[in-house]
Amino acid sequence: MKNFILYTVSYSRLAIKNFYPLIILFFLWLYRIDFIVADSGGLAKGLQVVTLFGMLVYLIIKKSNIFILGLHNSNMAIKSLIIIYTLALISTLWAYIPSFSFFLSLQNLVMIFLIIYLFSINKSFKKKERCFVLGLSSIILFEAITTRVITPSGLFVHFLSAGSTAALLLSYSFAELINNKVNDKERVMYLKGSIVISTIVLITSTSSGANASAVFGLAVALFFSRHKVYAIIMVLIGILLYLNQHFIEDILLFLMPGKTMESIESGTGRINIWNEIYELAAQKPWFGWGFACIERVLSKFGQTVVDAHNNFIGFYGSLGIVGLSIYIYHCISAFIFMFKRKFRIGFSGLFAALCCVTLNGYSYGFLSGKTCSITIGYIAIIILAYSYSKCYKYSD
Repeated sequence: MKNFILYTVSYSRLAIKNFYPLIILFFLWLYRIDFIVADSGGLAKGLQVVTLFGMLVYLIIKKSNIFILGLHNSNMAIKSLIIIYTLALISTLWAYIPSFSFFLSLQNLVMIFLIIYLFSINKSFKKKERCFVLGLSSIILFEAITTRVITPSGLFVHFLSAGSTAALLLSYSFAELINNKVNDKERVMYLKGSIVISTIVLITSTSSGANASAVFGLAVALFFSRHKVYAIIMVLIGILLYLNQHFIEDILLFLMPGKTMESIESGTGRINIWNEIYELAAQKPWFGWGFACIERVLSKFGQTVVDAHNNFIGFYGSLGIVGLSIYIYHCISAFIFMFKRKFRIGFSGLFAALCCVTLNGYSYGFLSGKTCSITIGYIAIIILAYSYSKCYKYSD
């Protein structure tokens, strides 16, 4: 663990030396997203606008043709993701809160092209993976440490985005470690280190959805590993649970501390929110109320909702049947692309991470609402899959 921390610090110094303007802008932007309330005055919104457009300017200066490359040198999973947020940007024309839809959709588009740029810089597989693993490790450590400095309420602090990102990283690193096909001690070290870090952040973030999605990601990693014994164990566990279904209740209560079976079965009140979204969405079925606006429409009728708690329902309410259809197509494209390559280096981890984060998307609308660290993580695995597929050497 000590070696991993020293390795991360050393790599971070190198990254800061080469990309310090971008890193400063990104973490200031992340700090604003995570820790400064939007209605705390003009400072919060001003910081978000300045840092986002700063990253956009940096991107244009460094690679002015990145937008063309992102559209042409990519697969359907990436293109459909760009189309979703382009539609979201266009939805400004009919959005319930136009400025809100415009900025949030632009934010996601900037992040997509920024991540395409970062992975295009690294040519070898190892550099791409190291950028991904250490980058996400740094983000969740930043979030975990900062939230405890700001609100020192103990080790366990409910922080949804950090827990969800940790679940994604844990799924990737675990799957790649058990399927490791290269004799590289350095790779094993940073994969093990990220497993430790992500596990600690996951557990201390107390997110039920993140816990459940992490378990699912690890189960997928075991089932689709090259070691058949893992698959046999998973099948036997499945049979055991089927024959003793009371165990399932015990497992759910363990993964979701502080909740009862009644609250779990009712989605902790989320089913009521979803029903209300369906009713409002029926008024504008084809193109919705504008990106990320359905929750604000609900607030107008006295239901205070920040997040739809479901990517699919969130897209349906905000971008209608058209937007939801594109999103479903995107999900199918991403799954097929990764599943076909699941036994190639890097792809077992990506497939496990995709399964993990997709399940989490049933309880956290991180794609259909505001951008946060889990949104960055999701965009990264989608782009990394294509980047891996075009990578023909392990290391420089």
